[in-house]
Amino acid sequence: MSTENNNENNTQELELWERISTTEGAERAEVLDELSHIAFRRDDFNECLQLVDTSIDIYFKLGMDSHIKELIHLYEGKAFSLRHLDRLAESAQTFEEIATLHQIDDDTTGYIRAKRAAACDWYEAKEWQKSLDGHIAAQEAIDPDATPMSMGTDLLNIGTAQIKVNLHADAVTTLLSARKMFKGEKTPEYVNWADQYLSIAYAALGNGPEAKFHAKHYFNYSKVAEDVSMEGFARHRLGIAHLLCQEYEDAERQLVGALEQLTLDENKDWVEILGANQALAKALVALGREEEANTRLERIATIEETICGDEKAA
Repeated sequence: MSTENNNENNTQELELWERISTTEGAERAEVLDELSHIAFRRDDFNECLQLVDTSIDIYFKLGMDSHIKELIHLYEGKAFSLRHLDRLAESAQTFEEIATLHQIDDDTTGYIRAKRAAACDWYEAKEWQKSLDGHIAAQEAIDPDATPMSMGTDLLNIGTAQIKVNLHADAVTTLLSARKMFKGEKTPEYVNWADQYLSIAYAALGNGPEAKFHAKHYFNYSKVAEDVSMEGFARHRLGIAHLLCQEYEDAERQLVGALEQLTLDENKDWVEILGANQALAKALVALGREEEANTRLERIATIEETICGDEKAA
């Protein structure tokens, strides 16, 4: 940004702050809103939140019903600021409030959009059931702008949340429906997402052949897309599927390959790395190499305790 633009922005901001002392009511709330935009643009999300909350308080005192659209706008600024601050449970709750405001305003499209945003943030906050409930609510609303892609995406999001709350049989049904829609729309990247999660759901159900079918598609996509990072995850899923099918040499080969690629990432997914090591240890035991398996498990013990605590690696 040029010095001239910076000076213009600073002048505008100073003028707005001067107006604060001479305004009241809705006009004061509007000035605070403008100031929140400036704070947001310079990545000062804490200041943006303070300004937005003050503006929201004014509108509530003036009467919420007369200022629904203004409140929706302000709450959106609040939600996105919270996202930037990585306060995801709070941003999810804010999007829930936005959804309620859209309902009051009889705006179905806005309601669906806000419910989806809330559900996505609940998922990132590891509030799996709230995420599932939100995605189902979005799906069940009558969307005048629905397309096969939007419906498939809703199903994909529902299926991933169902996996997190251990509804694996339900997830299979949901994800197969999503996959069919994505194939109909000729979107291989989305078919791949469905295959990825179907391999996880089928593996959790102990269905090796189906897990292998979808993991193979996931792996093939990663190779065609030449996505080395994705290939590591795909090899992990394929290795687990081979393990379930008692194809231990194939399982070892895929899991060793998975670890070679997963450990290359600068930001390592330790839960995935631990899971691949544990699966590889099982394959080694089945191949009669128990000492090698135990050595591998001993090496990852401290990392497992650090990362997972009392939880098991996925």
